[in-house]
Amino acid sequence: MKRFSITEAIAEPFRQAGRRPMATIIWGLVLLAPSVLAFASLIPLLQEMAASGAFEPGASAAPFDGDFATAVQFHLWSQLANLLQLFAALFVTTAIFRAVFSGRRGDGAAFLRIGMHELYVAVVAVTIFIGMMIAMVAAVLLAVAIGLALSGTPDPWRTLIYVGMGVALAVGFLALWGRLALLAPASLRYDTFAFVEGWKLGRGQTWRLVGVLILMFLIAIVVGIALAMVIGVVVMLVGGGLVMANPEAMLTWLEGLPERPYLLIGLGLMLLLPIAWIHGFFQLLSTAPFARAVRDLAAEAEPAAESANSADTTPIAD
Repeated sequence: MKRFSITEAIAEPFRQAGRRPMATIIWGLVLLAPSVLAFASLIPLLQEMAASGAFEPGASAAPFDGDFATAVQFHLWSQLANLLQLFAALFVTTAIFRAVFSGRRGDGAAFLRIGMHELYVAVVAVTIFIGMMIAMVAAVLLAVAIGLALSGTPDPWRTLIYVGMGVALAVGFLALWGRLALLAPASLRYDTFAFVEGWKLGRGQTWRLVGVLILMFLIAIVVGIALAMVIGVVVMLVGGGLVMANPEAMLTWLEGLPERPYLLIGLGLMLLLPIAWIHGFFQLLSTAPFARAVRDLAAEAEPAAESANSADTTPIAD
């Protein structure tokens, strides 16, 4: 049985980010667009709140206290941003799948499209979400039932059983997640709702997929720590002198930022491209390894199927 390479799967996000830096930035911009649009629409509301003293340190009332219309407006924009964020993640995820399957071939639109592939991925994602929620509820109910049944078991055996149940549930969740993560990229690979095809590709690959998930998690932690350290160094170099010279002035400046939304916009524009690249890379990290696994496994499955078909159709000599 052919197995995909864990090393190649984990290296795929870095390979794509290095091969397509502009596409990575564009993907990040698409992911950031809903939040930017929502924040821009809330600028007048933030100005009104700042004028009313809602951001003052000694303000006793809540920001929306007694203003139901303002509260509704704020929550509507927040929910709209969340909905647009889901669509942005759908388009970017599908674009990353296309980029992985395309190899070295480029694309002027950063592989972003609106078509049947997006519909495939959306339906698969919603189905997986509903199925995972049902599975989690069933697992919790089963765990509660077993816990009640073992309530009379003396310690330390009861504690050990509970720990073992938790570990088993965590490993089972990771194994299921790894198998289901192949369904969306397989839908692009086979140009259909590839529930069956994607599940079959993961046959015999479960523990390797679990390993990919664990490595993805560890890499995300390391990259996050590295980014935090870089940001900390930059803040110290830029603002360290001001903090040491006049700490109170620095704190006053930071506390006054909510009252100056246009300054926040200016700072955001300065950091837009680096932040966009970071968003694009993390989306690559969460999706590209599984697309690479599907690409390798599907490429090995097709010659095997063709060989079997040719063997079935070969005439038998008399």
